[in-house]
Amino acid sequence: MDKALPATTITEDLLPGDLLFQLRSGGEAEWVISRLFAGRDGAAINHVALYDGDGMVIEAVMPRVHKTPLADFVSHSVSDNHGRPCVLVCRLASSYSALVPDALTFAEQQLSIPYDPHYRQNQAAHQKSWYCSELIVHAFRQANKGIFLFEETPMSFRDMATGELMPFWVDHYQAIGQAIPEGLPGSHPALLSCSDKLISINILGSLPAKTCLDLCSLEPGSTFA
Repeated sequence: MDKALPATTITEDLLPGDLLFQLRSGGEAEWVISRLFAGRDGAAINHVALYDGDGMVIEAVMPRVHKTPLADFVSHSVSDNHGRPCVLVCRLASSYSALVPDALTFAEQQLSIPYDPHYRQNQAAHQKSWYCSELIVHAFRQANKGIFLFEETPMSFRDMATGELMPFWVDHYQAIGQAIPEGLPGSHPALLSCSDKLISINILGSLPAKTCLDLCSLEPGSTFA
């Protein structure tokens, strides 16, 4: 079903290959990522993981790609005003479900590869690092015989409310001596959540992107109030 209503727990009917979109708490990096794009139905989303089955997810998060118990993944979510973790569960439309096994195999092969904090697109034959949505996009690209299932989108480092480059990103790329990759092909978990290839099957919590002004102060499991 689409347009699922908010729930309090992730249901037991998760299937391997489901995508778990999250408003992940933490520091300023998590906050600024949530300020770039709005996700499905306006939700604030800054992270995505791939459900691997048996209560585990595969995610690219500092410092590397790894498997995480589902409960630990959920515990890193911001909670909404009703105490619900902000997680959106989506599933591939049935016409694409045959791609899931190969996508999972690819994701498994990336375990222990470093996280990419600079969000560079590396089209080399042997990828050296991944950020969260990039791993998902390329896992399903690999499963789809090299054709993008989820199309890349232009990257942006501008606050969606003001249209201005965010100082965090200006400082970040100056510190590593690189130009901001504004407009280059890439991905973002919020935009990925809007794909018409996905169906929303469960929503845990809800937090509109436009209200995410204080996320940088939130610790895992804390409540946005």
